[in-house]
Amino acid sequence: MKDPINEPREYRNDARRKMFSSSFSVTCLLVSSLAIVVLATLLLSIFSTGGGWLSAEMLTASHRENNPEESGIGQAIIGSLVICTICGLAALPIGVGTAIFLEEFKPKNRFLRMLHGLVQLNINNLAGVPSIVYGILGLTAFVYMFGAFSPIRVNDQPDYEIGATYSYQTKTLGGNYVRFPATPKIQPFFEIKQPRQVSSSEGQPFKLNVVSATTDAAEYKDKLEETVILGTKAELTSHNGVESYTTQTLGGTTVFFKAEPTYSQFAKILEPLMVSDPEGNTFELNVLSKSDAIPTNPEVLSKSVFADSPDPTKRSSASIFRENSFFHMHLPFSKSVLSAGLTLALVILPIVIIASQEAIRGVPQTLREAAFGMGATRWQVVRSAVLPSAIPGIMTGAILAMSRAVGEAAPLLAVMGGVLGTTNHLSSLMDKTPVLPVTIFKWAGDENQGFEHLAAAAIIVLLAFLLLMNSVAIFIRYRYEKKLA
Repeated sequence: MKDPINEPREYRNDARRKMFSSSFSVTCLLVSSLAIVVLATLLLSIFSTGGGWLSAEMLTASHRENNPEESGIGQAIIGSLVICTICGLAALPIGVGTAIFLEEFKPKNRFLRMLHGLVQLNINNLAGVPSIVYGILGLTAFVYMFGAFSPIRVNDQPDYEIGATYSYQTKTLGGNYVRFPATPKIQPFFEIKQPRQVSSSEGQPFKLNVVSATTDAAEYKDKLEETVILGTKAELTSHNGVESYTTQTLGGTTVFFKAEPTYSQFAKILEPLMVSDPEGNTFELNVLSKSDAIPTNPEVLSKSVFADSPDPTKRSSASIFRENSFFHMHLPFSKSVLSAGLTLALVILPIVIIASQEAIRGVPQTLREAAFGMGATRWQVVRSAVLPSAIPGIMTGAILAMSRAVGEAAPLLAVMGGVLGTTNHLSSLMDKTPVLPVTIFKWAGDENQGFEHLAAAAIIVLLAFLLLMNSVAIFIRYRYEKKLA
């Protein structure tokens, strides 16, 4: 009779185990080989389609409609670099700081521990959210700012802005443009474009609602005394000794709000004044009467304008001109480079937090205990012991997250639109700009076959950029690990 205890079972058979091991190894090899073959095929196709279109001109030129031979990705490269810089400046400090707080400053209170766990759960879930969802969030939060501010229309002066210089510009008789500084003044009329604090005749303050003329009246039928139509004009008056604007609501209630200086769209030129040309030369502008003879000297013509007219409404005037610095910003951000960069920061923020947490967890606990044993505070331990040891992992995760941001197209399409080219170079954070992923997306779907080759060439440039970023991540990790060792 066989002993069942000493009898080897079927699955313990050496030959059977070797067969399963060999089969699994072959399966893994086939799957890996298939992935490599697909990747090699894609790369071969891309290089064969777009390799011949790579040139210095292609890397520096801008998009030309229906002209692929002269089009390029110069503006797209600059736009991608600027947006990714904004993304990194916003996401990396917040992400690393959040990771440090979640890992090194865990609360001891029961309720706070539950809140800590809820935050951690949400961060883990957000890492898997599709990027287009972040695009919609960025559209709501940064472009329209949850409707807290009225949209900025073309040629409108934003109510809240910094980094802009206003001047008036006019054209001389010689055809040259000249400018002179603009000074904000209290205008006789004010166009209401957004909700604001007002007061009634009795001095009762409340918030004035502003609705579009196309809005269904049923939505505000119970608030007629607190509502006006978008674009309603308020007239300058004096209320309780203060210069104020007054208007009537849809319900007939008279309301007042303080008058603030603003820039007029036009300024009349009635007398000589100091102006400057685009080259920065300053001179006195000659103001001529209609009855004066027109000068024949070109230099005099370039410094002269007509002042008066039989009709006072047709006197020579200058229109408002705004010159923006690179850091010009207004509220809301509208569809701009700043909105795009902050939206991409939302996309990579969970990834940066999780990667930084993993790097901080990898620091040996003995290192913390040694620092505490020497009398260091918790922040000193984090700053001087934990953070330097975790830098390789943090930097690697951060750069890989930035690599994802460089290739994102969906959030940028939602926030900034499919911009392929602009007439002017990027001059401020409030401008729109083309970026590499969106340019590739638009070119790949163009009916002109030449743009298909350009799209492949742009993909090669984008792959090279991603490879460079990954190489930098590997180098940083190697350097810091060697330094710490």
